[in-house]
Amino acid sequence: MKKKGFTLAEVLLTLVIIGVISVMIFPTVINNTKRHEFRSAIKKALSNTNRALELNYGLTNLTAKDYTSNDDIVDNLFKKRMNVIEDSDLKTFTGEGDEYQDCSVFVTADGMVFCVINFATSSDKVDNICNSNNTTPCVSDDKPNLYIDVNGVKQPNQATTSLKKLKDIYQAQIYSQKVVPYGQVTQELLYEDYNKNKI
Repeated sequence: MKKKGFTLAEVLLTLVIIGVISVMIFPTVINNTKRHEFRSAIKKALSNTNRALELNYGLTNLTAKDYTSNDDIVDNLFKKRMNVIEDSDLKTFTGEGDEYQDCSVFVTADGMVFCVINFATSSDKVDNICNSNNTTPCVSDDKPNLYIDVNGVKQPNQATTSLKKLKDIYQAQIYSQKVVPYGQVTQELLYEDYNKNKI
């Protein structure tokens, strides 16, 4: 009686097909994993900074509007109201030209690095919505007040400019009593599920 089985050629062909499919799917899986990881991290960062503003207002009756510079709001608000573990001399916001030159940096216990930049007296509040789907908050046309490196000193330490190629730095703006996501990419990353489900 002859036993039936697969030939070596058939096994190799099957392995090649599985390999090709894996190579095609792998980048998508990695990007989706990064997308969820970075979205969760930016939500956490915004939640923590907003909580710091609320706590500060509750304890001192001061809003972000009462601070006058990058160093002032970092030293007298964020460092006092957030779980900051390192001083402002950490340089993860380098290698991007002069964009982060006047940055006041602080690092939280979860490893996120925050850079307050271009901060002046803050606007009163954000209570409008600006996009066509009415889902994202308005921000001014000024440069961002806050860069957030969601994975800290790990590479690539670059600003995200496209949802197709996610990086680890995102933008936000500090208003009197609220920190809001800034820029189309950051807002799309945070609100994409909501926008997809909205009719």
